Amino acid sequence: MGGRFFFAEKMDRVRSGIAMAKISAIIGLGFLVGAGTYFGLTKVFSGNTAVLESRISELEKELQTRDLQLGFLRARTRVARVDVLEQSENPDAPSGLTTRLRFVELNPDGLALGAGTEYEIAGDIAYFEALIIKFDDAFVASNDLLKGSSLLLFRRIFGEYQAPSDGFPLDPVGQYPPSYSPEHKDSSFHRDLWARFWEYALNPSVVRESGVRAMHGEAPFIKLEPNRSFELELRSSGGLTIRPVD
Repeated sequence: MGGRFFFAEKMDRVRSGIAMAKISAIIGLGFLVGAGTYFGLTKVFSGNTAVLESRISELEKELQTRDLQLGFLRARTRVARVDVLEQSENPDAPSGLTTRLRFVELNPDGLALGAGTEYEIAGDIAYFEALIIKFDDAFVASNDLLKGSSLLLFRRIFGEYQAPSDGFPLDPVGQYPPSYSPEHKDSSFHRDLWARFWEYALNPSVVRESGVRAMHGEAPFIKLEPNRSFELELRSSGGLTIRPVD
């Protein structure tokens, strides 16, 4: 009887030891797995952080480039100034009013090319007609030396009571505009565009491979007031505008 009790007690101790060993093994394994997971995740997270920071840096550079490109696309260059010298009543004019103005072309630095020329129109509305060459936005956005901005040649000025053909001629059509810098004037590519303007304008496929997007005329107009000045601006990506000088 006593031997059986002793044997049973011994077996209970063995079972308890085995159970404790299993529990210890499970706890140890759990610790190892947890530690491995922690260090593994830390390594992965750390690696992703470096990748993420690198990507953020790349995106910031891309945004800066985009901003710079948009700046080139939106850039405007002053190309001419109009000074209203006098407005007077004239019973012989269709509107009973005549306006005397001075038109001054500007160079790329915004400086006057000479003293300008005075004109007199009937009424107080003046049109400023120009021929414009526009290049693909990709060249404008990259600020390309020869194709980074639209080109312009002023053709004529006329009032609302004049036929355009009776307007006052400005730059000779077919010749290189006087307002561009020497490096542009030395470009045979530009000279050819101006010399064959209407031929290319009516056959755009001929010059499309050269980056030309469009060639056409524009004639913005505005109401003139005495003793005021107006500026004509050309946007790099195309478009002639006129606005009063504050």
